[in-house]
Amino acid sequence: MVEIGRKSVLAAAAVLALWSPASAAPAGKSGGYSGTPQDFMEINQLFSQYNFTIDNHDGEAWADTFTPSGVFQDPSWCAMGRQQLIGVVGREPKLGADEKQHHVHSLGPIVYADRDHATVRSTVMVVRETGAGAAGGIGITGVYEDKLVRSGGRWLFAYRLVHRPSATPPIACPPQR
Repeated sequence: MVEIGRKSVLAAAAVLALWSPASAAPAGKSGGYSGTPQDFMEINQLFSQYNFTIDNHDGEAWADTFTPSGVFQDPSWCAMGRQQLIGVVGREPKLGADEKQHHVHSLGPIVYADRDHATVRSTVMVVRETGAGAAGGIGITGVYEDKLVRSGGRWLFAYRLVHRPSATPPIACPPQR
């Protein structure tokens, strides 16, 4: 019984060593950073915070999911920097508005360039409330292409491009200064 316990402890220690931040350092010839479970959880929480804040019309908190010079590019418009990002969602939070509309993401593969830079391609749906006479349903579907950076110890969007059907031709964001 003691031997089994010892083997279990050794196996657990090996798993922890494999997933420790120290083991996530660039690996030999591949030169890649594979991320840690903590990175994955923080990025997943970033996506969830983005959804919650946009669905509740909290522009300031939504802009906090971006770097100060972050960019959100839609097919027909572009917002660059904190003030423009806040303007997309507004300055009057409406807690509970997320009961009427939901941004739902499917987090795609995270590709780490290094400890502080990653890209993600994921799907998104905007779903409106259904039932009790509400027509609801899927309002928008699309794909996000994200460039993430770790800044001040937090993962943030540096650039978010959404691909979705649009009645207007795509535009290009002006170059950042």
